[in-house]
Amino acid sequence: MQGSADTEQGTEPSEDSAEELYENAPCGYLSTSPDGRIIKVNQTFLTWTGYSRETLLGGKRFWELLTVAGRIFHETHYAPLLQMQGFVHELSLDLVCADGRQLPALINSVQKRDASGRPRSVRTTLFNMTDRKRYERELLLSRRKAEQLAQAKAALLATLSHEIRNPLNAITAATRLLGMTPLSDKQSKYLRILGSASGNLLALVNDILDWSKIEAGKLSLEQREFSLRELLGDILNGQAARAEEKRLLLQMEIDERLPARLLGDPVKLGQILTNLVSNALKFTEKGGVKVSVALRARDGDACDLSFQVSDTGIGIPPDRLSAIFEEYAQANYDIGMKYGGTGLGLSISRKLVALHGSKMVVESEVGRGTCFSFDLRLKSGAGGTAAGAAPSSESSPRALRGLKVLVVEDNEVNTYVLARWFEHWGISFDAVKNGREAVERLHQGGYELVLMDLHMPVLDGYDALKVIRQLPDERLRQIPIIAISASTRAWQESKVLASGFTDFIGKPFDEGVLFSKMARCTSREAPAAPAQPPEAAPRAPGSAADSLVLAPDFSFTKLRQWAAGDAQASAALARSSIQTLEQARPALTAALKQGARDEYERACEGITGTLHLLEAHGLAAALRRARALLTGNAPDSTRMQAAVFAIDWEVENLAGALVAIASEAGA
Repeated sequence: MQGSADTEQGTEPSEDSAEELYENAPCGYLSTSPDGRIIKVNQTFLTWTGYSRETLLGGKRFWELLTVAGRIFHETHYAPLLQMQGFVHELSLDLVCADGRQLPALINSVQKRDASGRPRSVRTTLFNMTDRKRYERELLLSRRKAEQLAQAKAALLATLSHEIRNPLNAITAATRLLGMTPLSDKQSKYLRILGSASGNLLALVNDILDWSKIEAGKLSLEQREFSLRELLGDILNGQAARAEEKRLLLQMEIDERLPARLLGDPVKLGQILTNLVSNALKFTEKGGVKVSVALRARDGDACDLSFQVSDTGIGIPPDRLSAIFEEYAQANYDIGMKYGGTGLGLSISRKLVALHGSKMVVESEVGRGTCFSFDLRLKSGAGGTAAGAAPSSESSPRALRGLKVLVVEDNEVNTYVLARWFEHWGISFDAVKNGREAVERLHQGGYELVLMDLHMPVLDGYDALKVIRQLPDERLRQIPIIAISASTRAWQESKVLASGFTDFIGKPFDEGVLFSKMARCTSREAPAAPAQPPEAAPRAPGSAADSLVLAPDFSFTKLRQWAAGDAQASAALARSSIQTLEQARPALTAALKQGARDEYERACEGITGTLHLLEAHGLAAALRRARALLTGNAPDSTRMQAAVFAIDWEVENLAGALVAIASEAGA
C-alpha cells in the first residue's frame, strides 16, 4: 500500500507538469468537435484573444472566431482540405479577439479519428503572427524608403549632371572650334591637354550616371535595327588615336557569316564594347588589342554571337579576378594610382551584359594579357540601307545652308557654341531662353526646325512641346523638334521620343551627329552628282569633264578633331584609312562585276567607320549608285564599268589627300 501510495504521489507532479506545459505553451492550442464546437483550449490562447474559458467552451465554434474573410476561407478551403486529407498546414488566418481587435495567426490542424475511422475531433495549433506581421510591415516600409532614396539619388545625380554637363558641353565644343583655327605648336599642345581633360571628366560623369541608373533599376533594352560592323568600326575608329599614341595594334575580326543588319540595343552594346576596348588599351603597354565577333549558331532569324576583347596587357592575378567587377574597385591600389579611373567601367559592362540575359567571362594571365568574353542572342534585321552608304542627307556639308532654326536654350554659352556651328553650316537662327518665349516666337513664323533644351525656367521643354503640338496651325503642330539635354542620357532616348519629340541629342554633342539629325529631320538632301551616261566611255582621271561629274567630296575635319591636333595621330589615322580603302577596293570591284549583292554589302560595311571619319560623301554617293545597279536585272556592262570607275576615282582622290596628311608628319 505504501508503495502504491508512493507511486501515485510520484506520478501526480508529472501530470501537473504536463498540464502546465499545455496551458502555458508558447503557442495556442484548441480542440474542436467534428461540427466545429470548441471543446478544449489552453491558457495561452485565452491570454492572446481575451476570451474566458467558459465563453469558448459554452458552444462557440472555431469559425465564429474568424473575420468575415476568414470565415469565407474556412468554408471554401480550410474545411474541405481538412475533410479530404485529414490535416491542414500553415494557413494564415485572422482571429477576432474579445475586444474586437484582430490577431494574425498561423494555423496547423490535424483531424483525429476513432477506431472505426470516423472523425472524433480536430486539434489545432496556432502561432501568434503579430510580431512577424510587424516585421513584414517594417521590411516593406524599409524597402519603400530604400527605393525612394535610390530615386532621390538618381534625381540628384541627374540634376548635378545637368549643371556639370552644360559647362562641359561649352568646354568641349569650344575646344573643337578652337582646333579649327590657326594655332602655334604650344597652343596645339595646350589644346590637346584641354581636350583630354574634358574627355576624362565627361567619362567620369557618364560612368557615375550610368551606375546610378543601373542601381535604381531604370535601364531596359531597346530593339532597333543596326549594323554591328558599323558599330564596331565607329568604336575602333574612336579609339584609334589612343592606340597609335601608345603604338599598339588595334584589330577587329568579324565572322563573314554575320548578317548585315541585327535587331538589338546598339547604344548599350556599344557602351559594353567601348568600356572593354578602352580598358584594354589603358592596361596594355606593348602588343595590341583585338575585338572578335563570331557567329556560333543560327536558328531562323536568331543569331548566337560570341564577343571577345583580348589584349596583351599587364593581366590580372587569379585572386583579383572577381574583384575587378566590383563597383569603385580595381585590381589593386597601385594600379588605381598609376592608371586612374573610377573603377565603374567593368561593373557597368557586366550589368549591361546581364541585362541582355548573358554573363561576362574573364580569363587572364599576369604579364601576358586578358580576354573578356560574352555571348548574346540577337535577331537578324530586315535589311535596308547598308552601313557602307552614308545617308543622303549627309551627302554634302552644304545640305543645311539656308535652314531657319529656333534655338530654345537658357544657357548663353551653349547658344554661343551653336551659333558658331550654324555660322559654319550657313544656318540662320533665333534664340529664346524658355518654352513660353518659344511658343510666342513660333507664331511669328518661318522656322523649319526647333532645337529645344528640356530643362528651362518658366516653361520646360516637355511642357512647351505639349503646347506646340496642340496649336491650331497644322504646320506648327508638325514642325520637327529636336530635344537637347545635358542630364538625359542616350538610354533615355526612347522616353524623350515617346513624349513627341522628333529626335534627341545629348550634351556634350558631336557636331557631326547634330548636323546629321538636323538634316534628317528637315529632309534636307543635297542633289547627287549625275551618273555618267551609259554611252560614254570611261575617261582618264584628270579631265575637265570628269572633275564635273565625279568631283571629290570629303573633309578631314573630323579626322583632325579625333587626333586633337596631334600631327602624329593624324598621320596614323590617315595611314589606317588608306589601308582600309585599298583593301576594300578589290572586294567592291569583284562584287560589282559578279553581281554579288551580299558580298558588296559586306565590303561596304567594312569601310563604314572610315567613311564617317573622312566624311567621304562623294564615295558614299558612288557606293549608293553602284548598289542600285545590283537591285534589279543585270545591268549593262557600260553602266557597271562607269560605277566601278566612279568608286576608283573617289578612292584615288581620298588616298592622294590622305598621303599628303601622312607626309606632313614625316611619314
